[in-house]
Amino acid sequence: MKAYCALDQNLRNLGMTNTIPFTELSEQLKGTDLPDMLVRDHLDRMEPAYFERYEPEVVRRHIEMINGLGPDNAAEIDVESLDESTWRLTIVAFDNLTVISILSGLLASNGLSIRRGDVFTYADASPAVDGRKRPLRPRRRRRARPGTPAALPDITSASLRTQRKIVDVFRVHASSENPPDWPAITREIKDAMHSLRMNSAGAQQRRINERVVDYLRHEEGAEGSSMFPVRVAIDNDTGTGATRLDITGQDTPAFLYALSTALALRDINIRRIDIAAAGAEVQDTLEVTDRRGGKITDPRKLHELRFVITLIKQFTHLLTRAPNPAQALEHFNQLIDQVLANVPPGRAMEEMFDQLEKQEVISAMATLFGTSDFLWKDFLRMQYKNLFPVLQDIKVVGIVRSREQMEGELAARLSKVGSYARRKELLNRYKDKEMLRISMRQILEKKQDIQAFSRELTTLAEVVLESAYEICDQEQRRQYGEPTLPSGEPCVFSICALGKCGGRELGWASDIELMFVYAGQGSTSGPHVVLNSEYYERLVRMICSTIESRREGLFEIDLRLRPYGEKGALASSLEKFNAYFNEKGGALPYERHALIKLRAIGGDPVLGGDVEAARDAFVYHEAPVDGRSWTHLRERQNDELVETGAINVKYSYGGLIDIEYFVQDLQILYGARNDSVRGPNTLEAMEALNRAGFLSDEERGMLDRAYRFLVRLINALRMVRGNARDLVLPDWSSQEFLFLARRLGYEEGDGAGPGERLRRDIERNMEWAARALRTRFVHKLFD
Repeated sequence: MKAYCALDQNLRNLGMTNTIPFTELSEQLKGTDLPDMLVRDHLDRMEPAYFERYEPEVVRRHIEMINGLGPDNAAEIDVESLDESTWRLTIVAFDNLTVISILSGLLASNGLSIRRGDVFTYADASPAVDGRKRPLRPRRRRRARPGTPAALPDITSASLRTQRKIVDVFRVHASSENPPDWPAITREIKDAMHSLRMNSAGAQQRRINERVVDYLRHEEGAEGSSMFPVRVAIDNDTGTGATRLDITGQDTPAFLYALSTALALRDINIRRIDIAAAGAEVQDTLEVTDRRGGKITDPRKLHELRFVITLIKQFTHLLTRAPNPAQALEHFNQLIDQVLANVPPGRAMEEMFDQLEKQEVISAMATLFGTSDFLWKDFLRMQYKNLFPVLQDIKVVGIVRSREQMEGELAARLSKVGSYARRKELLNRYKDKEMLRISMRQILEKKQDIQAFSRELTTLAEVVLESAYEICDQEQRRQYGEPTLPSGEPCVFSICALGKCGGRELGWASDIELMFVYAGQGSTSGPHVVLNSEYYERLVRMICSTIESRREGLFEIDLRLRPYGEKGALASSLEKFNAYFNEKGGALPYERHALIKLRAIGGDPVLGGDVEAARDAFVYHEAPVDGRSWTHLRERQNDELVETGAINVKYSYGGLIDIEYFVQDLQILYGARNDSVRGPNTLEAMEALNRAGFLSDEERGMLDRAYRFLVRLINALRMVRGNARDLVLPDWSSQEFLFLARRLGYEEGDGAGPGERLRRDIERNMEWAARALRTRFVHKLFD
């Protein structure tokens, strides 16, 4: 009975003796077998507003619910029907800062919206000292520490006082006529609260993000075509001890969920929620506190709060446009932090704020941030200084720059600095900025042109390589002088591209396959004299180290196709190039085959022309194509590079490489007598073969469509994963495959979802590619 005897004094300490009659509450508690410690703890640690809000029998019920918490039960839930479409939802659980976010997300994904809510949290425990109690610490919801399982409480132990509880009461409304499945929703909430106790809040948040947006995608009218102004009023002259936020604007699906997530990330507690319709608008009223339970009074913090609320309101309006909305919301919150941390308050902040509020900018961010976690981490987040100017003038993304424009812009920047270190820094900064701009256009364009994307990426690679060559050659000549031939003439140098770069077909995260050739043997003019072979070996190494790659496959230089491969010199003389690739040289058939893609892109144009002419002699001749060798190579690639049961978009039968080999082998077959079919670009070669009568209209059309489709698919996979090598399709039924489909622009239609429609197109196009190789190429070569 100690708890009941002490009750009157507790209420006096709370200043509430006139609010709840002692006898009434005492009678309510006497009739229960609730532990004394539980009752005392609840009375000591709940704030006065709680007792003002609830009648004694409700307080008693809350304590009973708290008594039901334990190691295997992180939440107790009551659901009471108020009318056909409205319920009172009471949740008692262990404290966590993300509770409101998780709950609002779960409710939203089940077609329920919070119309009103009270959020009460225990104060920190206050142990007695010398018979007197310490003042209660301010209330603040706790953020889970990632990676370390939380110690689950024993509800009957003395450690109960250290476990903070929440009592959240919401009025929720159903948006459809179908009644909610409350038993299932209750289980979901309990599971979510348990996950929070186990400190897996991040994974739980991502799962709920996905569910919320999946629900919104199926709701008619969930995505609007235009945005409306948002008004945010902040009031600190309240008698509640909290900061009041009045947010007025167009009703936005899942706004409370997105906002509560953003506030939780910034250690802001939501204490009360009230949502009311005001004509065509909705007014959200929230009472919030800082992490210590007090009002938010810092002018900068208030300005940031207004900024966050407005952007979140607008962003959620267009969230369903993102291929991966969960990722988009997470990255958007990180972007806001970047802005707040790096843009000073005042005019600069206001200008940034005005720009980011524009619909075209918000829409672009939804698409960009929901496309690729890798893209965000390696480009958008790291290059926010490059990103913001582009977002402020989004039209610049659509500009396609010529080689002359890129060369002029880069040369102007490099001319302002003299040292190698600064020129290297500027070169790579320009490369990254242009890659970001080109990639953004490819992501944002609804009708993607893979040829324009590939050409511009390839042009950028050529410009960067030529500049890197000039920078490094200048540095080398300071030490070694000019390379010369025995005749005294300058020894010139050529940069030759192969593979995708040679074909002007670079895609997202394509590596850059190169071969470096110099005119001949000789030595440099000094002051430090070295052989030409050593000079160009050093030069190539310096070029490769000057051009920085953020990760494997992303603007990464690949020299494996040089004579003698990894055992050969990094640069070859023209004589050694000819000796290796001629019919009697050491080159394997597939190495000569790869020369079809060779194209001189930098250095001395005359030497580059000589290399290309030698290539033509080695590749396009009257000798028959070794069909069995190519068939064996494809079998090895499929067996060694594709795991059983997996579909590799490049190396599986029907993959991109089948189309490339098919076209290249037709070029070899007919190119000796008809030089019009020669060329490094696959689509252009198809067109030339069709004009020359070697490829029918039907074959050309089928292969053209399949090639373009597979290139788009590969670009999307690389962009999502940030890995040039990982081209294995996700499982058909996985979320990753669904996000891939959305990234490619697939929507529901023809009775199928985005994933199913993408699966059908993959199967059809890969079958076309495999069939072309089987029925045309193999038959011709073996007859």
